Amino acid sequence: MVHTAAEDAARLVGKYGTRDPFELAAETGAEVIFTDLGSLKGMYTYIQHNRFIVISNALDEATARIVCAHELGHDQLHRALVKDSFLQETMLYNMKNRTEYEANVFAAELLLSDEDILRNAEEGMDIDTIAAVTETDVNLVALKLADLRRRGYELNWFDYRADFLKSR
Repeated sequence: MVHTAAEDAARLVGKYGTRDPFELAAETGAEVIFTDLGSLKGMYTYIQHNRFIVISNALDEATARIVCAHELGHDQLHRALVKDSFLQETMLYNMKNRTEYEANVFAAELLLSDEDILRNAEEGMDIDTIAAVTETDVNLVALKLADLRRRGYELNWFDYRADFLKSR
């Protein structure tokens, strides 16, 4: 049976009872390391049966949380693709790349509950406001809204920017 990235994230949230990507990384055995990455925001690697989510120590807390959720998506979805190599930001966050798109969908599902998004949308919040109140990125909200629509919820369509996590 093929699972979507959103279903895999939802299953992980259900199993461990949290949406905190740092807690989920610890629960699943991926080590999170904060270090100076220069212009990179994060990367994921798997070396000799050890899984590492590496996050720039220059990021604010909200962005580090998003990056951790994205990299945890790679850990859960793409581990076989990264054995003995790095997935880093030169490849990351390209919405035209399937693995990056899947990691972003995973992050959106992990960080954003259906209930929060639906409640905020029903209250008439626009996508930027929903992103602000959920302390995430507008593009993750757009991905979550797209998934909700796919599952049958009637919601307005919102566009997203494909470069949302690239360094500026």
